[in-house]
Amino acid sequence: LVHGPGCPVCVTSIERIDQAIQLASDHQFVLCSFGDMLRVPGSKVDLLQTRAAGGDVRIVYSPLDAVRIAERERDKQVVFFAVGFETTAPANALAVQAAADRGLTNFSILTAQVLVPPAIEAILSDSENRIQGFLTAGHVCAITGTTDYYRLTAQFGIPMVVTGFEPAD
Repeated sequence: LVHGPGCPVCVTSIERIDQAIQLASDHQFVLCSFGDMLRVPGSKVDLLQTRAAGGDVRIVYSPLDAVRIAERERDKQVVFFAVGFETTAPANALAVQAAADRGLTNFSILTAQVLVPPAIEAILSDSENRIQGFLTAGHVCAITGTTDYYRLTAQFGIPMVVTGFEPAD
C-alpha cells in the first residue's frame, strides 16, 4: 500500500490492522480505537468481528480515555490504536506522557500515523500526474505549519492553498 491523500482510516495498511486484530484477540490485551476503525477490513476479519468473537476492543473518543482504562485495569495491557494524520499526533503524545506521569507500565500505542506532504510529493513525482493544484488541509497546517508546502510548490511548480472544511474557508 502506498499511502496517499484520503482519510487516515482509508490509508492504514492491512498489516497494521492485522496487528491490531492480533492484539485484540489476545486476552492479555485491551485494544482501544476510535469507532471508525472497527469496520476496516484486515486480511481476514475486522475489529468489529474480532470483538464479536470475544476480543477486547473498546471504542474511545480520546487517547486519554485509553489511559484511564489502563489506570482501572492494571492487569491488562492497554493499547491505543493511534491512526491519523499530523493532527492526531499531539493528542497521542499527550496520552503517552499522561501514562508515564501516572506510572502506568500497561499502556502503549500501536501507531499508524501518516504525513500529508510525503503523500503529495509521491503523487507529484509520478511522471503521469496531471494535477494542477492542491487545496491543503488547514487543520493539518495548524499543527505543522506551511514550510513543507512552500518547498513542494517550489520543487514542482504547483500552486497550493491552505483551506478549511467550509466554503468560506
